Amino acid sequence: MRPYAKCVRKQLVICIIAVLSLSAWTLASTDFVVKPGRPAGPISMTVGPDKNLWFAELYGEKIGNTTTSGVVTEFKISGAQSLVGIASGPDGNIWFTDQFTGKIGHVNTSGKQLKQFSLPGGSFPQGMTVGPDGNLWFVDQKQNGKFTIGKITTAGKVTEYATNVNAGSFQDSLYYAQIVLGPDGNLWFTNWQAGGAGTNLVGRITTQGKVTTFSTLDTPVSICAGPDGNLWVTEFSHVAQVTTSGVETEYAITGSGFDGITTGPDGNIWFTELGKLGYVTPQGTVTEFKRSEFAAFSYLSGITSAPDGALWFLGNQTSNIGRITTSGQLTNTYALNAGSVPWWDTPGPDGAVWFTELTGNQIGRIGTDGKVTSFPILTQNSAAAGIVTGSDGNLWFTEQKPNQVAKITPSGTVTEYPVTGYGLWGITAGPDGNLWFTEWYANNIAKITTSGTITEYALPTQSSSPQYVTPGPDGKMWFTESSANQVGSINTDGSNIVEYSLGSGKVPGPIVTGSDGNLWFIENTLTGAVGSISTSGALQEYSVPIQGYPQGITAGPDGALWFETYYPNVVERITTGGVFSEVPITVENAQANQSAVGKDGKLWVVDGSGGAISRLSAIGGTGNSIKATHGKPFKGTVASFVDGTPTATQANFTATINWGDGTKASGTVSGSTGGPFKVSGTHTYKKAGAFKLLASLHDKVDNSDYQASLGKATVK
Repeated sequence: MRPYAKCVRKQLVICIIAVLSLSAWTLASTDFVVKPGRPAGPISMTVGPDKNLWFAELYGEKIGNTTTSGVVTEFKISGAQSLVGIASGPDGNIWFTDQFTGKIGHVNTSGKQLKQFSLPGGSFPQGMTVGPDGNLWFVDQKQNGKFTIGKITTAGKVTEYATNVNAGSFQDSLYYAQIVLGPDGNLWFTNWQAGGAGTNLVGRITTQGKVTTFSTLDTPVSICAGPDGNLWVTEFSHVAQVTTSGVETEYAITGSGFDGITTGPDGNIWFTELGKLGYVTPQGTVTEFKRSEFAAFSYLSGITSAPDGALWFLGNQTSNIGRITTSGQLTNTYALNAGSVPWWDTPGPDGAVWFTELTGNQIGRIGTDGKVTSFPILTQNSAAAGIVTGSDGNLWFTEQKPNQVAKITPSGTVTEYPVTGYGLWGITAGPDGNLWFTEWYANNIAKITTSGTITEYALPTQSSSPQYVTPGPDGKMWFTESSANQVGSINTDGSNIVEYSLGSGKVPGPIVTGSDGNLWFIENTLTGAVGSISTSGALQEYSVPIQGYPQGITAGPDGALWFETYYPNVVERITTGGVFSEVPITVENAQANQSAVGKDGKLWVVDGSGGAISRLSAIGGTGNSIKATHGKPFKGTVASFVDGTPTATQANFTATINWGDGTKASGTVSGSTGGPFKVSGTHTYKKAGAFKLLASLHDKVDNSDYQASLGKATVK
């Protein structure tokens, strides 16, 4: 799903940054809910002992069920953050996994008597099923990449078995590792991340813990036992049969296979794709239904055979449940909380921040006072993505599903312009007064005048998947090619397209011009990186902990670059010199997507899964090196902080100093309005030596905590 090209890389410098182990925060941002708030995001489904259809909500932090007559009930799971797997346990309870908290839990069929069991640190449990031994079996993706297969007894005793496969560092995604009881009495599993690490495989494990893996030609996602005694899996471009001896036969599908596959009551194997449903006979004949028949659903996920003889399935992105007969008739749709899903934002011409709503089919506006106003988009289910203010004083945005560019006036009037290309994503204002956007699947960079005239420019590298575009300091438009691992530039008249290779596996994402005059971009590697490239093509890279393919990188008013991650729940900051830090977000499982700098100098962050907009200051700190004598008081400045908010005063902050010898104390904040601000303190070291200094600044206005880079105290 990531949007590749050839050129000579002129310079590559790898800089590894040591990430500080940050202390825990209790406050992290000021948050404004965008009604109707958090989406449900159902992801997996099973039939419970009560004959109801039970499902886990990836974003809604709930377990729910529906009767076959369509009565939906949801139960809040206290402390949940990202519920993924679900299974009907042999003890009559409904079991589930929570990948972000690293817990496995269960409730009874009344949604009560919640009990949870913690896995070792660094665990991300995902798919779950019941084994022939009466235990619950699950896939546990580890932070270090070495995923395991685990089992848990109904009493809560956990045993895990190594697969000896490194799937790469955990990446939050809509895809999740799955496990199922096979026709041979073994447990069979997939892990899409192994495919992302270059190892496509399915595996089996005996109830005694012996693991065997088998290579596949495409990346397997979901898995089920077929009526023919084989395993069946969905893959990125196929549905495949896998025998119990590991022999694979693939059958092509026109869409991308997703998280659901099951044996239907008609003896066929039914599966979900991102935008539709299909089935395959045990003999390999594939039938796919038209996408238009499932217009109310997006990112179809879990699917199961129900006691009423039909198939029930989930719409993850649209937060709904569907029922389809074996003849292919969609008979019912049941809505959960669709949420607002704020997706991209930009400073508006009126001093407010404007944003798109991915599933709400609206454009939103939030004032600096936190008041939210929403305006409907003309085309239904448009999946609005990027948004920017144009030279004409209107807001311009892309609509992914109808392949349109649209504008909205500050008063809310929408005009839409059809585009011949498809796969629209990012959009930005060019120095020529036009709006520039990418056509991911059409492999074009395109522009539209403020009067609606569209021009498209084909890229030299085939299937390069251009995804993001930004104006460069040289008057050109710069863009990333995610499938070609390249960054490119183009003149505003469409001439002189130049592409620069980043090297294999870099998958460049959002791009922006930094305060140093270079282009800065996200690299979606397995471990995460941020890169910068000069206008002459000199490349530099910095290793940073990135999860979940961030959609934005922003040049902050403090001169640093800010970007968001799905996991952990933070906004990250990197200076143009490569110094890295993090600021957490209060909203649980926010899946922060992008940010913009408002008129007030604050960072306004869109929390897609949290259904909210978070506001925080753009503050970066630098620790000082000090000298002191043990037994004598030291008094002086230990750190300085740069604040991007022009109205900030020293009264907005409190400070804490960790002196490095086991002592923490309050510091004194000083500085003129707008900063920079200094943190000073007094301390007496009891012995000589070298100590690490860490100063923290708490912003009382936005409830945010910032840490300076480490300083050093040399004590004689």
